[in-house]
Amino acid sequence: MRVQLTGLWLSLVAAAVVAAALLSYACGGSGGTATPSPSPGNGSLVSGTPTPTPQPPLEPTNYRFLYSEFGADADIIWSIRPDDPTDRVQVASVPHKMGRAITPALSPDGKKIAYTVMPDEALSSGTDAEAYVLDIKSAKPELVAKGADLLTVPRWSPDGALLFLRSNVGEDVTLILVDLREPEEGATPAAAEDEPPPVRTVLRQHVSDVFSYIPLGFDAKSAMMYFVQIQGGTESGSYLGRYGPASGEAIATATAIADATATAAVGTPTPAPSPNAPLTGDVFLVLSDQIARDYALSPDATRIAFLVPGLVQGQFVSRTYMADIKSKEISALPSPAGLALGDQLSPIWHPDGKMLAIGQLPAGGEPGRVAVVPLDGGQPLFLPPPGKGFDQPLSWSPDGKFLAVTSFSGESLGNPGSARLVFASVNGQRPAAPEGADIRPVGWLAPE
Repeated sequence: MRVQLTGLWLSLVAAAVVAAALLSYACGGSGGTATPSPSPGNGSLVSGTPTPTPQPPLEPTNYRFLYSEFGADADIIWSIRPDDPTDRVQVASVPHKMGRAITPALSPDGKKIAYTVMPDEALSSGTDAEAYVLDIKSAKPELVAKGADLLTVPRWSPDGALLFLRSNVGEDVTLILVDLREPEEGATPAAAEDEPPPVRTVLRQHVSDVFSYIPLGFDAKSAMMYFVQIQGGTESGSYLGRYGPASGEAIATATAIADATATAAVGTPTPAPSPNAPLTGDVFLVLSDQIARDYALSPDATRIAFLVPGLVQGQFVSRTYMADIKSKEISALPSPAGLALGDQLSPIWHPDGKMLAIGQLPAGGEPGRVAVVPLDGGQPLFLPPPGKGFDQPLSWSPDGKFLAVTSFSGESLGNPGSARLVFASVNGQRPAAPEGADIRPVGWLAPE
C-alpha cells in the first residue's frame, strides 16, 4: 500500500513499482527461524556469522512499538513489546474505504496519533483523503483536515502544535500545515464545535514543475522543517528544501503581524517582521538528477540518507547516498566488505546518529542481512538474519536495542514472499509479532 518513487526512465518507474509493492507487502507469513549469532560484548551489535554458541538472554526494553495492521475495511493500531511480542494491546480500530490502508505518525509527546484515511465516498487517494488526530488515552479521533494526500506520512512540528500534510489541489501540488493549538481564552469560538482547525498552504507548485513534496522531519532546535521536492521538466530530479521556523509560536506571531497589518489605519507604521515569522520554502540542494527514494533525516537533522538507482558493476541497483546539509556535499555511502552487490533497502538511522541500518537482498545462497554501517569508515556489523529471505528496516527503538523490520520469506523484490513483523535484537534474537497483514510503523512509546 505504501507508494514511494525510485533511472533510465522506464527502469526507474519499474523499480519504483517493485519497491512500492515491497514497502506495502502483507505481514502475514513466516519470518523464518533465527540464525544464532555470537554474543556481543557490552551490548554491541552482533556479527551475522552463524555459530552454534548459545544466545545470551534477551535484553529487556521499556519501550513499546506502535504500528498499524491493515484490514480490508479497518486498520488496527497495536502497541507491542519488542522483547515480549505476546504483550500486544489494541489501541484503536480505524475504519476506511475498502482496501485502502491508513498512513499514521506518532506525536512528539507520544500522546496522539495523526493519520490520513480514505472515507467510503472518496475517489482519489491523492486528493480525497481526510486527516485525523487520535488521542491515545481516550481513543477518540478528531477530524483536522480534508482533501489530503493519503500516502504521505503526516509530520508533527517539534512542539506538537502543527501538522504538515500534502494536499493536491487541481493541477497544483501543495504542502499545508494544520494549526492544532487550542484557541486562546477569550478568542472568538469556532462556528461549529466539529469545525476543523485552521489550515495554511506553505508550498504550492504546478504539477508540470513539481511532481511531489515529501516532508521529512525537523531540526528541533530551530524548528526548521526539511522536505524533498521531486521535480519534472528539464530540471528533473530530487531536491532538498526547508521551511521554517515551523512552530506554533512562529505561526501565532506571523498571524498577529498579518492581522495587525490588515487592520492598520492609513498612516500607521507597519509592524516590523518578527525574526520568528515563518519563511517561504527554500529549495537549496540537488540530491540527485534522478528520482531517489527512502529518504531519512538524521536524528540531529544534519544529514539525509536516501537511495538512488544506478549501474553498479553492470547491475542496475539502488544504493545509499548521503547529503550533508551544512556543507551541501552529496556522496555515495562506501560499500565496505560484507555488503552485497545488489539492491539496498530502506536506510534507517541508529538513535546515536553515527550509524545506518541498511537492508540487503539474499546473495550467494545466504539470506539478506541488515548491515549496520558506521559513518566513520569502520567495517559494518550485522544484525541476526532470517532463516531465509531478507529484512526491510522500519524503525530503531530509542534505546538502540531492537530494530523493527518487515521480514520477507522470498528472495527478491519481484518475489518477496510472505512477510512478518520481527524485532531484530542487537544480542542476536529475533522476537516476532503475531502473524498479521500489511503493517506500518507509527512510533515508539517511552516508558511512563
